[in-house]
Formats: sequence, C-alpha cells, structure tokens
Amino acid sequence: MNISGTYCGATSINKNNSMETKIKNNIKLEYYSIEEQIDTETKTTTLYGVSVIKKEYSKHNVKCERSSVKKISTNKKIVMNIIKVLKNCKVTPTTLEYVLEDLLKQKCYKTA
Repeated sequence: MNISGTYCGATSINKNNSMETKIKNNIKLEYYSIEEQIDTETKTTTLYGVSVIKKEYSKHNVKCERSSVKKISTNKKIVMNIIKVLKNCKVTPTTLEYVLEDLLKQKCYKTA
C-alpha cells in the first residue's frame, strides 16, 4: 500500500468575506487529493480521497487543523470535481465528512 497527496488549490476566509462575525484572524484552507495504491495478487487499484487543511494565522503563530477522507472513489475525475465544490464552498476540516456524505448522495458523484 502506497499513499500520496497532491495539492489542488486553496481559498481564504477573513472577517470581510465571511457571514460569521466571530472570525478574528485570517484563515487559509488548502485542498489535496489523496491517492492510495492497493495491490492484490491480480492487479493494482488506485483509490482517491480528499484532505483539507485549515491554517489560522494570528500575530505570533499559525494554528493548523486537518481532516482527510480516504477511499472515496476509484474515479479520479469524480474526486477532483468534489474538491472543486469543497473549495468553492470553503469547506473546513470540521465539516468535511458531513459535506462529503451529502455530496456522495447526489447522482453525479456516485462511484458505483
């Protein structure tokens, strides 16, 4: 088994572009695709997933938070489209699993 990740883009949240008024520091959200190779006796299969990293910047430090969901699909195109939605909607690590659960119920993201 071999796991690797690829940077797919980032977005920012700050008090000027957020509906939430509690934001005091700038936040950067980074999105990655995850590839995991599974070897069996007959073939190698690549499974794709996503990872979101939240970096909250204050004057003297950076607070990081991360969440990943592996093995979403064997179809890379579906996972890349999911990552575009996550980035456009500024999905954070805290809400990643809930949003993915809802997205994967939609026909266009079905993997089977």
